[in-house]
Amino acid sequence: MASSSPSLEEKYDVFLSFRGEDTRNTFASYLYAALSAKQILTFMDHELERGDEISPTLSNAIEESKISVIIFSENYSSSTWCLDELVHILECKKTRGQIVMPIFYGVDPSVVRKQRGSYGASFAELEERFKDRMEKVHQWKAALTEASNLCGLDSKDFRPENKLVQKIVEDISLKLPKYLSMDEHFKGRFIGIEKHIKKIELLLSIGTKDIRIIGIWGMAGIGKTTLASAIFQRFSYFQFESYCFLWNVREEYLRHGPNHLRKKLLSELLSDESILRMDTPFVASSFILKKLCRKKVLIVLDDVDSSIKLEALVEGYDHFAPGSRIIITTRNRQVLIKKEADDIYKLEGLNEIESLELFNLHAFGKSSPPKDYEMLLNHVTSYADGNPLALKVLGSFLHSKSTDEWESALNKLKKIPNKDILDVLRISYDGLDDKGVQNLFLDIACLIDQSFTRDDVENMLDVGDSFVKIGLTVLIEKSLIECRKDNELWMHDLLRQVGKTIVCDEHKEPGKRSRLWDVEDVCHVLERNTGTAAVEGISFNMSEIHKDIKLCHATFSEMYNLRILKICSDNIGNNKFKLYLPQGLGSYLPDKLTYLQWDLYPLKSLPSNFSPENLVELVLRGSHVENFGTIMKLRYSLPVLRRIDLSYSKFLIQLPDLSQSSDLESINLEGCTSLVQVLSSLQNLEKLTYLNLNGCSKLRDLEDISKRTEGYLDAARLGGVKNLWKDFTYLKSCIQSFTGNLCLYSSQAHISQKFAPNIRYLDLSETAIETVPPSIEYLLGLVKLDLSYCKRLKSFPTSICHLNSLESLDLRGCEKLKTFPEILEPMEHLRKLLLSFSGIKELPESIENLVSLEDLFIDSCKDLEFLPNSLCNLRNLETIGLHFCSKIQKLPSLPPSLHQLQVDNCERLKSLPELPSLCFDLSAIGCTSLENISKWRAPLLHHLADYIVDRYFDDYIDFYGCEKLDQNTHNTMIAHRAIIQILARIKFGRVRPYHSFFYPGDEIPEWFNHQTCGTSINNSMLPPYWNDGDFLALAFCIVFHWNKIDRNATLDTSCKLNFKTIDDGSLYKYHNYTSSYKYNKFSSDHVFIWYVERQSLESSKEMNGLDWPSTCSTEASFHVCPLYPFLGNVNNNESEYGEIKKFGVRFVYKQDMERCDAETERKNKRNFNECCESSGSEAVGSLEVEDDGESHSTKLKLM
Repeated sequence: MASSSPSLEEKYDVFLSFRGEDTRNTFASYLYAALSAKQILTFMDHELERGDEISPTLSNAIEESKISVIIFSENYSSSTWCLDELVHILECKKTRGQIVMPIFYGVDPSVVRKQRGSYGASFAELEERFKDRMEKVHQWKAALTEASNLCGLDSKDFRPENKLVQKIVEDISLKLPKYLSMDEHFKGRFIGIEKHIKKIELLLSIGTKDIRIIGIWGMAGIGKTTLASAIFQRFSYFQFESYCFLWNVREEYLRHGPNHLRKKLLSELLSDESILRMDTPFVASSFILKKLCRKKVLIVLDDVDSSIKLEALVEGYDHFAPGSRIIITTRNRQVLIKKEADDIYKLEGLNEIESLELFNLHAFGKSSPPKDYEMLLNHVTSYADGNPLALKVLGSFLHSKSTDEWESALNKLKKIPNKDILDVLRISYDGLDDKGVQNLFLDIACLIDQSFTRDDVENMLDVGDSFVKIGLTVLIEKSLIECRKDNELWMHDLLRQVGKTIVCDEHKEPGKRSRLWDVEDVCHVLERNTGTAAVEGISFNMSEIHKDIKLCHATFSEMYNLRILKICSDNIGNNKFKLYLPQGLGSYLPDKLTYLQWDLYPLKSLPSNFSPENLVELVLRGSHVENFGTIMKLRYSLPVLRRIDLSYSKFLIQLPDLSQSSDLESINLEGCTSLVQVLSSLQNLEKLTYLNLNGCSKLRDLEDISKRTEGYLDAARLGGVKNLWKDFTYLKSCIQSFTGNLCLYSSQAHISQKFAPNIRYLDLSETAIETVPPSIEYLLGLVKLDLSYCKRLKSFPTSICHLNSLESLDLRGCEKLKTFPEILEPMEHLRKLLLSFSGIKELPESIENLVSLEDLFIDSCKDLEFLPNSLCNLRNLETIGLHFCSKIQKLPSLPPSLHQLQVDNCERLKSLPELPSLCFDLSAIGCTSLENISKWRAPLLHHLADYIVDRYFDDYIDFYGCEKLDQNTHNTMIAHRAIIQILARIKFGRVRPYHSFFYPGDEIPEWFNHQTCGTSINNSMLPPYWNDGDFLALAFCIVFHWNKIDRNATLDTSCKLNFKTIDDGSLYKYHNYTSSYKYNKFSSDHVFIWYVERQSLESSKEMNGLDWPSTCSTEASFHVCPLYPFLGNVNNNESEYGEIKKFGVRFVYKQDMERCDAETERKNKRNFNECCESSGSEAVGSLEVEDDGESHSTKLKLM
């Protein structure tokens, strides 16, 4: 876009053009005050300094403004001053791209456009006054016509008047940020930031009224804070009443604690410094809540590293006013997941073009490099790999250097990291006051990979004290490591380079350095036996060795300070050793070892003189060890040993005496196929929480391993162990989880009190068990019991009611189980009951004692004829699954808590009882006898906030094939419900790709106010502002008829939208592809409803370039057609398989929400449900109000 004065500074945000005698002391002054309150700098003619010439000053003010607001009032055209302003404003629109917003205040747009009424009278006088300069009059008329054709607002559409002022301010607030120049603070810091801002803007959905949390996630140094700052700068001042940016939450939280941050947050949001002096401010206090609930706020929480810290800051965030937004930047995605952020934006590194641009700016001071350097740039960008910090530092370092110097520097980078980058990062290392913490940092940087958890590291490096635990906390505080999801410790690769560089600087000879990790250095030291007392740690992967290496028996003799020996392999199952010890290890293995891992260890034993008293972890996966007792002399105990992993040591026969290893927590013997005995010394292992004997096929005897234990195993994995049942009872109170195949023990008739009373998870699925003994009641800690597909199971005891901790009971596929036991006492915790595919014939009335039951699945119970009447008393029941229960004819009253009802293919079901208002997911596919629904209460949308926001599921209504449904049910009740659910989902922002509604019928609901017979709606006129902030979605409806029955047939729908813009005639297209139904069994007409939310339209590639919402469209066209994927490319309406008979569209606006609730309230007062049963399509039609002018309900007019 050309500009006549490109260097002219824009001093004002808004210029107000108005007729003083009409609006100066009324509407114009109110608007000026409202704009000023939002810190929008506005020019109004009362600001003129005394003595100024008005015309030149006004002319400059117009040119120096970003937006001009023209208030057309009754006498506007009688002022030549106003008309000259108008002409100049439109000239600036053409030459400077200025935004122009016409406001029709007390005058109809057609009066302005055609100069009728008062405007006609004014021009009669002007033509007389300017009869010698009629070109001036024609210019004014053309300007009025042009301005009145622009997107504007009509005062008659807004009552009271303050709503018009509010609307103008909102529209300006949306448009203005797009014209704000990026602050110098951001220029050059983040190339390509605009594309990220636009994506975040879409996620923020500022026009919606819900409260949204948006996360910006990415690695350190990637630009999260810069992006959040730019977003905050752009939107905070104009879109929100209060705002706060909390920098560096991670460190501030650790340094000052949560109270300080909460005080700071609240004091800024409420503009109340007295909060800083409060002792214990609390977000949920009544005083604070009353203030917050009136504030639409924007909060940015920068660098949040823990969900606990996040919760401490935004606890009670739902008490902010509707429309509030919270942005969180973090390096840990788990923080955002736990907080259930509405959207998570992953900030990736710079792409190749952006990396080159950023690097070039720092290296050459311009975006393109000299030709001689072009071939070298790829090496730089490859090294930095999109990291902005590295690109800036390297660019500055290489600035003004010759190509030869570049080549030398780039070759050096391959072995030695850039000093400037590392020096910046080393500041944090040098700030560590404690030498022990510095050593801990070096251990992690050089010896421990990213797969280790914090517990792993503590076990590996800690010897009987808490130093490592404290040291790790210090490193986290100093941002040198992070504790991420699943407790994984993570260190940035550049920080690892810092640590490795520090160690390499210790000595030129690798054998005289403290830590070895490079495969070449390790092989050099081990093969040549050059290791010294300086070596404290060795860590490398044998899979990276490309030749066999023979080690001397005295390889480790001089490395007596070695604490960590970690030789791992990616190929445990590979028996080809790459490290050979032809002479063994003799007696040389350092006694200071705390961590010993040697995968594929080739010897039958460890050195005879090895003293393992400092050993914390012993890992010999896939080793050749035969008798554990020969590994170490029995006179040595293992006092600090916490973990043993001898998995897949196929020659191991027996464990050693571990009676003195009181700290042992984990034993992994999986795949030890020669192991025949587990010694009784395990009985004293009170801290043992993990025992894995999977695949120990020769193990014959489990002696009493826990006679005196006070703890219990988190998991006992005993799959494949024979002769187990007798000895399993001796595991007593230690086991928490048991999985395994107990088919051999199906006749066991009694579970004694010795049967692990603390067991929490018992999986006996697919076993031959025939009865569950009453003594199961002794499993008082049982949380989950799985007996699924026990095809011989015939009975279940009533004593189940004594399992007070039971939460889930799975009896699926128990074909011989005909009755469910009486529930004699209330069960407070059972939430899920699965009986699908079982032989159950009936459920007892006492099922009402399952007071906490949430999910009941009885699918495919072919002998089930009815459900108990007491079902309605289950006040927590949310889901009932009854698919393929072919004998069910009716259902009892349903509990009001029900959200999901699935009765697909219940072919004898004739009617449904009154459905709860919160039943949003109802599937009744193939219920060929279903005739009616008794009632289906309509909820108020504003009552559904918690329900919609807190639940993630695919809600839909599907009555496909219910051909006997009466007209009132499908044309009124179901259609009405589908519309309410569409509005609810849009209102609360939980939009998912697939929200559809399907039911038999041949009429498009009246709510779809633009309908056609056929598949196309063409050349539809769109008035100004059809796509303003109130526009939310497009809803579609078709009537489809299958012409040919084919069970293999599938149907999808394709809907194409075309919008032609008023500005330049450009045509924007949008293609919506929706899966409507998967198979074809019925030939009757069916109605299919779906919608596309505004966000999808705005973000689609087809709409790229359309400036929402400022760009207006003049025409819209819609075309829908069926697609048949099983037929390949056949996608037209002439197919023999089916056809679309009718098509309907509705533009959904915020006003639709208000009308829906108002009508529901009115109908509820008059017994709405009875009215629905008798009034035909009144309920659906009632959602549409009478048309009034150019209200949203009639914005789309057919040509």
